[in-house]
Amino acid sequence: MLLFLLLLMPLCLTAYCYNKSIKDVLPCLLLGFFISLLFCGFKSFFMFSHTVVYYSAFRTFASIFVFQIFLPVLILYGVFFFISHDTLLYKSGAFVPLVMSFYAIFLPYMVISGTESIYSGFQILIKPVLYAAMIMQAGALLSSLFNAMQQQSRKLFILNIVLELAYLVCPAIIETIYLLSCNNIIVLVTSGAYVIFVFFYLIIKRVVARNKQ
Repeated sequence: MLLFLLLLMPLCLTAYCYNKSIKDVLPCLLLGFFISLLFCGFKSFFMFSHTVVYYSAFRTFASIFVFQIFLPVLILYGVFFFISHDTLLYKSGAFVPLVMSFYAIFLPYMVISGTESIYSGFQILIKPVLYAAMIMQAGALLSSLFNAMQQQSRKLFILNIVLELAYLVCPAIIETIYLLSCNNIIVLVTSGAYVIFVFFYLIIKRVVARNKQ
C-alpha cells in the first residue's frame, strides 16, 4: 500500500509535465528533489520526526499547517521567486513542478518517519491525494494571482489571495479532524468534496483558457 504514497506525486508530475518543454520544467524538478533530499536528511539526523498529536485542535492544526504546508511552500517557492530572474509567466508555471517534486520526497518521508506502527489508510491514501490536489490548485490560483497583478485589479488580487490560503488550509483541517475525532465519514466526505472541487475547477479553467485562444 505504500506504493500509492510513493508513486502518486511522481505520476502527477509526469502527467503535468507531459506537454511541457523539458528545458522549462527540468530545473524546477531537480531543484525541488534536491532541496527535499537535503531537508529530509537534515531532519532525520537533527530533528524529532514522530508526529505529535495535541489535545488542542488549534495546536494540532497549527503544527500540521505551519510545518508541513505553509513553511515548506513559502520558503521553497518564495526563495525561488525572488532569486529567479525569469518572467512572471515562467514563475507561475514553475510552482507545480517545483513544489510537487519537493513533496514527492518530503511527504513519504513525513508519513514513514512519523509512524511508529501500522500506517493508516488516511496517511497512505487520502493524505497524498489531498496534497497533490492542493499543489495543483495552488498553482492554478497563483497564475490567476499574477494575472491580477499585471491587470492591477485589486479585487481580483485579494480574491485569489483568500482562495489560495483557503486551499492551503483545508488539508490541515481535514487531517486535524482525522487525528482528533477519528470520524471516517466526515474525513471521507470533506476529502472527497475538496478533491472533486479542485478537479472541476481545473477543468473549467482549462476550458475557459481554450475558448479565449
